[in-house]
Amino acid sequence: MNDMPYRYLTPPAAAPGNAAERFFGRLMSLMVWTLLATMGVVLALSLLVWLAVMVVTSLIASVFTGRPAAVTVLWRRYRDMTRGLARQGWRKGEPASATPRADANGFTGAAPTAPTAVQDVGWREVKAPAPDTAGRTPSHP
Repeated sequence: MNDMPYRYLTPPAAAPGNAAERFFGRLMSLMVWTLLATMGVVLALSLLVWLAVMVVTSLIASVFTGRPAAVTVLWRRYRDMTRGLARQGWRKGEPASATPRADANGFTGAAPTAPTAVQDVGWREVKAPAPDTAGRTPSHP
């Protein structure tokens, strides 16, 4: 057991009668919260300034290159996506296709969405090899 008397332990909080300790405790608490709030505001402002610099840089670069600015491209993609979703609406549960993906376009008659270097091919059945007869050696090693 600890033989130390209670009066040598530091109190968990300022004594209720000591006004100076309560004042300094509140002052330090206020200073810490002010510091944290200031750091948050500085972070938010620096992000906004960086965003503004990047937007202006992108717009100026688009004038010289002739390509649309990154902000413009992103806005167009977002607008097209939201319009497409608004027109499409929520689909009712469509049954899943039982055909493999490679044959789905041929089965449904849908045209390929975009020309690519990879071509889908129709699926086919792969027959199991016939069992070797006695005395025959396989043609491949």
